[in-house]
Amino acid sequence: MKLVRLVYYSQASRSMSLSDLRNILETARSNNDELEVCGMLCFENQFFLQALEGDRETVNELYLDIADDPRHEEATIISYDEVSEHTFAKWQMGYAGGSESFYELLRKNGQTEFDPEQMTQSQAISFLVDMAAFQTEI
Repeated sequence: MKLVRLVYYSQASRSMSLSDLRNILETARSNNDELEVCGMLCFENQFFLQALEGDRETVNELYLDIADDPRHEEATIISYDEVSEHTFAKWQMGYAGGSESFYELLRKNGQTEFDPEQMTQSQAISFLVDMAAFQTEI
């Protein structure tokens, strides 16, 4: 089994409510547990930034399903790498949204608002890893 990490960003195609985010996370957590996939999701300023980790074929298929979801558009892969171990294994799908910690980490990346399109590959991965420590329950 080849373990991979895929990181992508996308933009919400409509306004996202708390209920919408809960639904996304509940579905992801249920499916990812079954698929043995883990990851981290950040959402703010109408942008999603997500890492998925798991078996190469499973992650590939999952990303294609996610990219077809009408709740967002312009899904763009930032990085796709083989990894030796899970970074986000503690969660089936972690989540972090706007908070003081969220914006503090953005400022460290030289941003004042969340725009993953402006992040380098290493900034995006680092941001997701750092935000895993500041997860939000919704």
